Amino acid sequence: MNTPESLQLEAARWHALAGEGSLSTAESARLDAWLARDVRHRLAYADVAAAGFALQQALGADAPLPAQAPRASRRPLLRWSLAAAPLLLLVALVAGPRVQPTVQNLRSDLHSAIGQPVTQTLADGSVLQLDTDSAVRIRMTPSRRDIELVRGRLAISVAKDPARPLHVLAGGTDAMAVGTRFVVDRGDRATHVGVQEGIVRVTRGDGKSAQLTAGQQVLVGDDVNFDVVELDVNADSWTRGVLSAERKPLVDVLAELDRYLPERIVLLDTAHAQMPITATLPLADPDAALRVLAQTSQLSLRHLPRVAYVVQ
Repeated sequence: MNTPESLQLEAARWHALAGEGSLSTAESARLDAWLARDVRHRLAYADVAAAGFALQQALGADAPLPAQAPRASRRPLLRWSLAAAPLLLLVALVAGPRVQPTVQNLRSDLHSAIGQPVTQTLADGSVLQLDTDSAVRIRMTPSRRDIELVRGRLAISVAKDPARPLHVLAGGTDAMAVGTRFVVDRGDRATHVGVQEGIVRVTRGDGKSAQLTAGQQVLVGDDVNFDVVELDVNADSWTRGVLSAERKPLVDVLAELDRYLPERIVLLDTAHAQMPITATLPLADPDAALRVLAQTSQLSLRHLPRVAYVVQ
């Protein structure tokens, strides 16, 4: 069993190697696995990082921010003070490297890696787009077509076949269409369905249903109203490789970017949560998008390697 002292020593060894940028690809993978294995590993790593940053600051070290940090050897964007150590431990509890559910991926028919959306034409001619870190199961029969959204988000252009309606199933939500284009986003507490073209019938687990036409959307969940409202015109901007926001709250923009990064994004200053953001950000380079967002919003961005990006 690992003692606190042995965990600290192991964390210090990993942090020193990562800070020098001398990790091989195999070592980098082992570090990610070590961090993902136990929250105590992330706590120890964050503790060592906090102490190192504090020592650097106490000695007066103040290196300029890098224009772009290579993914293989990321370094902190801003240094932490001694007072930040408890905060780093809190961040480590809620953050850490994102690990894809292996069992879900193995049981799915199609899945996407973090930051790597995929597009596939199905046997019936429908075009399915999976956003980052998503997974689906697909079942085609003579009478219907089922796509179960196990996690994440999809957009689908449905091939017309009146004899075989297509159902997208997400938890207790059933979105049925014959020939149309719509998006489905399965969240932790609610599922979003938005229609770009045609008609989609959305049915909740309790049997209540609503019919959506082009330009409409609905949220389905235990704690949300089942109201059909006007569709957010940027709901499918991710299918074009960008995050488009028009006066969207900062916290929601960060949540979108968070999907594309292996580390989590943590917003510390809740006073900025509702700051309206209007921007078009490239999802192919979420690191750059996050830096641009922080700079244009006059926010500070701190990077705890392999644990979190902290926005304040």
